[in-house]
Amino acid sequence: MRPTLIILAALGLALCACTKSADNKAAPVVPAPTPTPDTTPQATGWKYQQNLDRAVRWALDNQKRQGDWGYMTERPNDIYLGSINSLHVWGNASTALCLMGLLMQPPTDEINAALAKGFEYLIDAPDTPRATMNTFYNVWSHTYMVQALTRAMADARFAKDKPRLRKRAEHELRRLLDHQSLDGGWGYYDFDFRTLRPSGDISTAFTTAAALVAMHEAFKSDLRLGRSESNPDGEGLRDHNVQIALDYLQRHRIPNGAYYYSSGHMHYPQGVANLPRGSLGRSQSGDNALNLWGRLVTQDMLKAQLDTFLGPEHVFIEIGRGRQFPHEAWYATAPYYYYFGHYHASRNVLALSKADQPKYGDKLGELVVAGQYDDGSFWDYPLYGYAKPYGTGFGIIILSNCKKAME
Repeated sequence: MRPTLIILAALGLALCACTKSADNKAAPVVPAPTPTPDTTPQATGWKYQQNLDRAVRWALDNQKRQGDWGYMTERPNDIYLGSINSLHVWGNASTALCLMGLLMQPPTDEINAALAKGFEYLIDAPDTPRATMNTFYNVWSHTYMVQALTRAMADARFAKDKPRLRKRAEHELRRLLDHQSLDGGWGYYDFDFRTLRPSGDISTAFTTAAALVAMHEAFKSDLRLGRSESNPDGEGLRDHNVQIALDYLQRHRIPNGAYYYSSGHMHYPQGVANLPRGSLGRSQSGDNALNLWGRLVTQDMLKAQLDTFLGPEHVFIEIGRGRQFPHEAWYATAPYYYYFGHYHASRNVLALSKADQPKYGDKLGELVVAGQYDDGSFWDYPLYGYAKPYGTGFGIIILSNCKKAME
């Protein structure tokens, strides 16, 4: 047994020696693996640029020969018309919105040609006075034509056309002021009273807000009213018209951020249209107008309202988009102020500090592109043959504002 143990011990020592000898040798050098090239496409530019390009493409492809957009196409169960004048109203308004959107794009020969043709049409577009005593949708064409024409006046591409643009813009502003109601607001119906100057019985906060936004652009462009041979310079926008409109709008703003739908709604403030969820599509326009004119609404209030609009509550305006009938959705949400509300929300985003704009602009863009159709268009309400023209005009403007917020 003892000799065997001695032999095993000797073998163990020999193995240890061999192991130490192997450990003392330098480890072989293994070459580092060659990195695999990253073939993942790198995102460049703004992430919703393709959506914007598709909408612009739709607008360019669907402009009519004479320069306008939309058709007098009747559908079953279309909205109450009032008179044939309403179709000219929606055509002029749709054309103005499409032109506003194209003005915001980088200039190309194709875009410049479309703009030239479009503004040539708008300068000589059918006049849209009040056609009946109870229905006057023309406040919308006056509102958007003032905005489009004044923006073109400030664009160097239309320097030679500025006098003609100004003349038509002043005409549209005069028409708009002629429809200011006795209570200081604007509406588009007056079924019970039918007064020469609308009574204000159905003035609405969101129509008033849109008019005030247009009047602000008129003020910046120094549009003149009442030109004549005896007074060739006319007079500027009267402060009285602005102040009574702001008074109206401020009266209709509820402390929770909602707006009464119309003057009559003030008598039942808990009506569903007057609740924050029912007012989502209209609140952004009211806040935009008040903030623009320096009344009541601060940047902190704009942010709080945008947080609500772009947050989980957004579903309560989303449920109205594309509906057949006005106010059939929950909280009496109407489809036709879906993109109207998002347009004014995009204006409110740009009214924030540069540090705050990207957060809100990115979220707004995300919500808007989700509703874009395969052909590049946008629409929220089937309005005769003008649904896609006015909806896509709004869509281009909204996305362009979101893009600007990200710069």
